[in-house]
Amino acid sequence: MDRRTYLTSAVGSFFGTIGLAGCVGLGGGPTTARLAWVWLVNDRDEAYDVDVTIEDAGETVFAETYRLGTDPSSATPPVKTTERPVEGAGEYVVTGTMDGETRTVDATEYVDGDEDCIGVRFTLLNNGSVDYWVKSMQECSSPESQASGD
Repeated sequence: MDRRTYLTSAVGSFFGTIGLAGCVGLGGGPTTARLAWVWLVNDRDEAYDVDVTIEDAGETVFAETYRLGTDPSSATPPVKTTERPVEGAGEYVVTGTMDGETRTVDATEYVDGDEDCIGVRFTLLNNGSVDYWVKSMQECSSPESQASGD
């Protein structure tokens, strides 16, 4: 083997090993998140059912249907908060289905450094659309304190 072939092989092997090391051992695996809350809001003039599911690595770990009314003082108010719907960290995907539309939030996409606690809000807007809002934070606190800027 001549010197040029040897050097090309050695450099290729070196960078191939570095590339594998980055994929296997240095990256730390998949990102996980904690869920602080799922907050549901109905800004419309009629009541709706909202289906919420949470999956962890493809397995359903939470499923609930909530009735959101229109009157805050009624038995079915227009706002519902579920704090800590699941415990611990996971590869959570939160899905809200309301008025025939589905919104899906991969909580791990919103982890920002040490802000690994995620809150998700789904809203039935009064213009007929459906939207979501996501908040990342260091500590899992209530949505009311997060909405006020705490």
